[in-house]
Amino acid sequence: MEHFHILMVLFQMILYCSMNKAVALDASTDKEALVHFKSMVSDPRNALSGWNWNSSSSHCTWFGVSCTNDGNRVRSLRLVGLDLSGTIPPQLSNLSSLEVLNLYNNSFYGQIPKEFSRLTLLEDIILAGNSINGTIPVGLSQCYGLKLIALEVNQLNGRLPPELGNLPRLQVLDVAVNNLTGVIPPTFGNLTSLTSLSLARNHFFGPIPNELGHLQNLRYLQLSENQFTGKIPNSISNVSSLVYLSLAHNNISGQVPTDMWTSLEQIFLGNNKLEGLIPASLSNASQIQDLDLSSNNLQGTVPLFGNMKNLVKLHLGVNNLSSTTELNLQVMNSLSNCTHLEYLMLNSNRLAGEFPSSVANLSTHLKEFCVDDNSLTGSFPQGFEKFQNLIALSMYQNSFTGEIPSSIGNLQQLGRFMVQQNSFSGQVPDIFGNLTRLNILTLGYNHFSGRIPVSIGKCQHLTLLGLPGNRLDGSIPEEIFGIPSLINLHLARNILSGSLPLEVGGLKQLEVMDVSNNMLSGNIPTTIGSCLSLRNLSLASNKLVGSIPESMGKLAGLESLNLSSNALSGPIPKELENLRTLADLNLSFNDLEGQVPTKGGVFINLSWNSLQGNEKLCGSDKEVAGRLRVSACFAEKKSNRHLLLKIMIPVAISILLVGAIFCFMWANKQGTDRGSSSSSPGSLQMISYSEISHATNGFAAENLVGKGGFGSVYKGSFSSTREDGGYTTLAIKVLDLQLSKACKSFNAECEALRNVRHRNLVKVFTCCSSIDHQGAEFKALIMEFMNNGNLHQWLHPEDIESGSTLSLTQRLGIAVDVASAMDYLHHDCDPPIVHCDLKPGNVLLDDDMGAHVGDFGLARFLSESPPHNESSTIGLRGSIGYIAPEYGLGSKASMKGDVYSFGIMLLEIFTGKKPTDEMFQEGLNLNKFASAVEGKHVMGIVDPRLVNDHGYSESSPPSTSSFSVTTLRSSTGSNSWDSTSEECLAALITVGLSCAAHLAKDRLTMRETLKKLQDIKASLLDK
Repeated sequence: MEHFHILMVLFQMILYCSMNKAVALDASTDKEALVHFKSMVSDPRNALSGWNWNSSSSHCTWFGVSCTNDGNRVRSLRLVGLDLSGTIPPQLSNLSSLEVLNLYNNSFYGQIPKEFSRLTLLEDIILAGNSINGTIPVGLSQCYGLKLIALEVNQLNGRLPPELGNLPRLQVLDVAVNNLTGVIPPTFGNLTSLTSLSLARNHFFGPIPNELGHLQNLRYLQLSENQFTGKIPNSISNVSSLVYLSLAHNNISGQVPTDMWTSLEQIFLGNNKLEGLIPASLSNASQIQDLDLSSNNLQGTVPLFGNMKNLVKLHLGVNNLSSTTELNLQVMNSLSNCTHLEYLMLNSNRLAGEFPSSVANLSTHLKEFCVDDNSLTGSFPQGFEKFQNLIALSMYQNSFTGEIPSSIGNLQQLGRFMVQQNSFSGQVPDIFGNLTRLNILTLGYNHFSGRIPVSIGKCQHLTLLGLPGNRLDGSIPEEIFGIPSLINLHLARNILSGSLPLEVGGLKQLEVMDVSNNMLSGNIPTTIGSCLSLRNLSLASNKLVGSIPESMGKLAGLESLNLSSNALSGPIPKELENLRTLADLNLSFNDLEGQVPTKGGVFINLSWNSLQGNEKLCGSDKEVAGRLRVSACFAEKKSNRHLLLKIMIPVAISILLVGAIFCFMWANKQGTDRGSSSSSPGSLQMISYSEISHATNGFAAENLVGKGGFGSVYKGSFSSTREDGGYTTLAIKVLDLQLSKACKSFNAECEALRNVRHRNLVKVFTCCSSIDHQGAEFKALIMEFMNNGNLHQWLHPEDIESGSTLSLTQRLGIAVDVASAMDYLHHDCDPPIVHCDLKPGNVLLDDDMGAHVGDFGLARFLSESPPHNESSTIGLRGSIGYIAPEYGLGSKASMKGDVYSFGIMLLEIFTGKKPTDEMFQEGLNLNKFASAVEGKHVMGIVDPRLVNDHGYSESSPPSTSSFSVTTLRSSTGSNSWDSTSEECLAALITVGLSCAAHLAKDRLTMRETLKKLQDIKASLLDK
């Protein structure tokens, strides 16, 4: 049968070669096919501008085209990362000499033409990173010269054609991140030349076929994130060439094979249903670098891995492994031989006994050490200060005792320090001054005493601070309320005293605050109403007095509020009725009085449990009073009230008139007194033209940062008042006054920036309105200089191969920063300010990649009652692609217009596509995005650089962007690309679509947008 199969293959090859020769295809038909291809696609970068039928040059000289040695027939077509979009025309099949077709990282959609079966000389077909749908054509199996098929990160569906097993020269097959289903065809066992097979993140099911064991040249096998079942085939152990194996996130059962470790370097078997012992033979696999057996049902002890000299990552967490003090010593002593070890994760097992001091002998390259959720005892292991690369130290939920060593303060790279739920005691060491990279600090539910260290306030990147369930006393340091990034603050169940400082209002990102069960006193600060991101607030069981601040009614996202067991007095603010998301309210056991609100929000279904212990409260009627178990309110006599009003109203009017006259006379006097002053409070301090010219070296070209619609931006070095006599680099925006509306732009920007202050707005220090050395008028703004340029440069770099790109968390952080700035302009400024030109080019990035919105040249104020003839002062508001549809119809500037621009920019941030791309035309793009999100195909529309930079999952398929057989990468830990990241991206695209709705009434507000983005960010960080 084998000989018969070979004869059939040869016969089919001869038949198709004969058919190819019979068709009159030549250089002219190649040129015609290329011209037709150009006519079918959108080309926003004009990369194909030289492809003209009437061109005198040969088509072999066209961009992306190379020809055969005789210079006539097209041999390869490479058009990579050019933002091309459209369907792939079947006419490309007329390129009968084509060997390489590479359309990677564009926006092609539709199906793969079945006519490609005629490309009998094709060796490489690379369509990865597009939005191609439909099934994989069976006809590709007739291209017998194929060596590389790269179709990953598309929207393909259906099954893998078994006929692909007839490709004797195929070396790489990658269809990861699609919607394919079915089983792996057993015919794939015939692909004897195959070196790389990647089927990750699809919907394949069934057992892994034994036939894969016939692939004696296979090096990379990536099957993660599917629904495979059954045992790991023993035949795979016969593949001595295999170096990479990932079966993670499936339903694989049985035991870990004992004899498949001969050549493997990277093994990912996590998140399956494996059971039994970890085989002892594994410890002899000296070539292993990454080993992940996490989240299974493995039992027994941890093997001694000392022979794995190249081990970098060891993840055995979430199993049922056990140990004793003696075994812990043996394991740590053994691992000390792994001198390249960076990640050691033994969390969520049944490890017991003391941890040995020999842990200090582990590799100095150690980055993550996780033994949380076990039953370990003893004191805090000594010697951790040796690990200067450590970014995560997780020991929570054990039975450790003693004090935290102060030497932990030397770990300057530490980002996560989690030791909650142990029995540590003593004072919390004041060691946090050097831990400036810390973002998670959890010391809760131990036996710590003394004061909260002030040095925690220096951890300016902290998002989670957890100190509950200790014996901490004294006041809460004000410095903690100066951490701008803080999202979760947990200080409950201590004996803290003093009052909550006014600075609490500065925590703009704060979502959860629990300081209950302490001894806090004083009033609830009214500034708490500025914590607009708050979702859960608990101040229960303290000694707080005074009234409930009305400003709490501004916390639009509040879901839970607990003020019980204090000494609060006064009425319940009616403003709390406006909190539509508030579902849990507890005001019990206070001294509140007056009528209970009943008309809206949480009060509609409020129960007695939420109000008990407030004897002075009353209900608006008998029914309400009965339901809440309070007395009914008594109405005042109308006659007395009317009499009082008749007396008070004339008196009040008289007082107001007298006061107004006095204020008017005083203001005139003060204005006269200040008439000779060169500047007034709040005005900008001027700077001379000469100083600017000197700072920019005569506006030299090397200091030119960029050009905009109304002028140019330079960087300049100004002498500062620093003790070292150094220079300060600032940005200078020089207006081109030859443009008719430049002066209006200058005035608008000065007026808009005069009184606004926000961390995510570009800071303007001063201005210059003077004349230059030729006597011409000169106007400039002097602003904060941003070393990392603008967002547009990062999303669309001129050098695509530079490697500089933004991670998912960076992009999300930038989006939150911009939304925060716009929310401030729309909802916290009086009158509100609309930007009118929001786009990536006007978003500048500081040294920490924090975003700052700039260029207010088109900004304007919104009055409460604008005149009917109000129109834009400077033409059409915004930049092409970001302008709201209603602006084109003459509508007034509005906050909804800014929201539209933000939505388009948000889509651009996460798709990598400019709004001028064809896929952003009305209808096609938004429907496409919505369908992608609803169909869980979001990976087909996001920026491929996000996937290429981070992989797919903890055991992700390798990057094939180079489309050669190279070392395949995987990512672990906090950099993992998993379903959480995909859910995050889907949510972000949904927010972008909601902001970019065609009708203004259907769009979110910036406050709603900011809240949604903050929720997405918190969800991503929590994972």
